[in-house]
Amino acid sequence: MYYFKKYHKTLCVIVAITILSLINTKNLSPIDLPRIPHMDKIVHFLMYFGLAFVFMFEYYIHHHKTIRNITKILILPLMYGGLMELLQLTLTSYRCGNWWDMLANTSGILAAFFAVLILRNNIFVKKLMLFPLKQPLFKA
Repeated sequence: MYYFKKYHKTLCVIVAITILSLINTKNLSPIDLPRIPHMDKIVHFLMYFGLAFVFMFEYYIHHHKTIRNITKILILPLMYGGLMELLQLTLTSYRCGNWWDMLANTSGILAAFFAVLILRNNIFVKKLMLFPLKQPLFKA
């Protein structure tokens, strides 16, 4: 329950990415979505940027308040991205694991790290991240 209480935003993003990574998108017709070159790479970048940003910021707020310790947890979103690519390759017949997707994931994670470096002392972002934690979501 400790992790659910401290990292509920990160866990929600993980659930969303897992669902989006493993659903069958073949049923979407091209008419529904605009054709943008390399749109899937942009989506990968944004998903992992969001995951890493929320995770690193929650870690920064709840634990060590030093950026040095945040660099140690960069590996966790990266490992999760690799796991999702492997699951797409092995569990689904309609998705494929791709090194370019992993590169987009890694780029999003690194961009999130630099965003946290820049925004870690921003009052608005801190209030946004702490808002639900004034009242605990789960009781331990």
